[in-house]
Amino acid sequence: MSVTFWQAILLGALQGLTEFLPVSSSAHLILAQRLLPGFSQPGILFDVMLHVGTLVAVVAYFRGRIVGLLRDAVSPDPAARRAAWRMALLLAVSVGLTGAVTLPLKRLALEGMDDLPRIGLALLATSALLAAAQIVGSRRGDGGRTLEEMRLSDAAVIGAFQSLSAIFHGLSRSGNTITMGLFSGLSRRAAAEYSFLLSVPTILAAALVENVSEYRETGHLVTSGSHFGVYALGMATAAVVGYFAVAALLRLVVAMKLQPFIIYTALLGTAVLLAGLL
Repeated sequence: MSVTFWQAILLGALQGLTEFLPVSSSAHLILAQRLLPGFSQPGILFDVMLHVGTLVAVVAYFRGRIVGLLRDAVSPDPAARRAAWRMALLLAVSVGLTGAVTLPLKRLALEGMDDLPRIGLALLATSALLAAAQIVGSRRGDGGRTLEEMRLSDAAVIGAFQSLSAIFHGLSRSGNTITMGLFSGLSRRAAAEYSFLLSVPTILAAALVENVSEYRETGHLVTSGSHFGVYALGMATAAVVGYFAVAALLRLVVAMKLQPFIIYTALLGTAVLLAGLL
């Protein structure tokens, strides 16, 4: 692996900004890494650890809700306890389906990191999904079901489509899951909040899988490797930038102001597609 501290800061900031804005952080990391001189990484462990930095941002931003869920899970109040464990079940269903679809296709995801036409098409698909979300969300207004009213089928649909974002770089995870939440009948806020909450177990699971893979290949975990300082710096940068990106996207989704992201992903997707074909 060859990553400098300045590259870690740059990629961490890019990850923190693009993980929650619906523009595909994986596509932006891949494109940026292609342009950085001397950059190299084995597999996708560095990218996954940058995602862990944005996980910290989500936990920090939603700390009140997360602490409340943990407290309610052991509450003497049966209603509160049922609600907390029901949310845990919904998240487990989503993450389980994501893993079930993604893990067998991991090789396809790794191969896609060098496939510019595939990334370009995925970015164009993100633009189309966001346009659909804009239409559905605008028509719904402030209506729709809350997180407490989510069904297992909603969680299943969101989890299944989240897997596509892990396989096809350029298909935004946040944009994908928020759109599927809106299509399932959730309110704007519920769709956005569930997308953010779902990122916590999803990123934890991905980090665990990649660290196990790293251990099998090198005999050590990321925390014991010689590059830990670079990983930590990138993660910290992603966490700080990601915290503000969460707040920005939540406001934009609730207000249904997705037009800039629709245009941006369409233009970037077209440029990447043409670059890959020429």
